[in-house]
Amino acid sequence: MTHRSPPRRTARTLLVLLCAGLIAFAPGCATLTGLVTGAFTGSVDAPAEVYRAHRSVMDRHPEYWIYNLLLFFPLGLAAGPLAGLAKGVSIDLQVMLGDLTYDRAFGAYYEPESVWRPYTIHW
Repeated sequence: MTHRSPPRRTARTLLVLLCAGLIAFAPGCATLTGLVTGAFTGSVDAPAEVYRAHRSVMDRHPEYWIYNLLLFFPLGLAAGPLAGLAKGVSIDLQVMLGDLTYDRAFGAYYEPESVWRPYTIHW
């Protein structure tokens, strides 16, 4: 009697191999950088994006900062690699189209095109 893998395990393995293959053959370096650094940059950028979007409310009610950190730090940590991967793909596509340079994408944090800000997808 032969042992067969459950369909879920096989599908999951194929999905992981497909994603790894796509990353390995990505046209540029921002895709891999966004994936690898996404957890760290996501944990910083997610609460910062909430603050940027609601600056006046956060300034009037500084007690909201603890809720912002308790909710969006773990969310940014968990979703950061996926958001970083998407941001890296968008940066690599923009570089291939000639709309952006890697110097600009990797050079600063405050620019929306920065690879270090995964939650600001800039197309």
